[in-house]
Amino acid sequence: MDYTEELQNDNLLLHLDGNLDMLNAGILKERMLEAVKNNHNFIILDLSNVGFVDSSGFGLLILINEKLKKLGKNKLRIANVSRSVQQVFRISKISEVVDVFPSLEEALQ
Repeated sequence: MDYTEELQNDNLLLHLDGNLDMLNAGILKERMLEAVKNNHNFIILDLSNVGFVDSSGFGLLILINEKLKKLGKNKLRIANVSRSVQQVFRISKISEVVDVFPSLEEALQ
């Protein structure tokens, strides 16, 4: 998995490219745990180029969301979820735990 970073109005955007699975979640986990410590308004994951998320990926999203909630000031947002990943999000009910937006523009508002 590759990712690029972008800062917009104190929001950290991570544009992910590849699968968010057991092989790649560890790489992203280190960066996201580092980002949790910073004072970003939101950490926003752009999943437009992610075709697959497994249980390790879901575990990472929930872990980061919980750490942000404990700080009480930051939140995790997910944007641009592909149709295949949307189905898994719906089944897993992750959108009940993490804010999911159809576009980056909406996630930034």
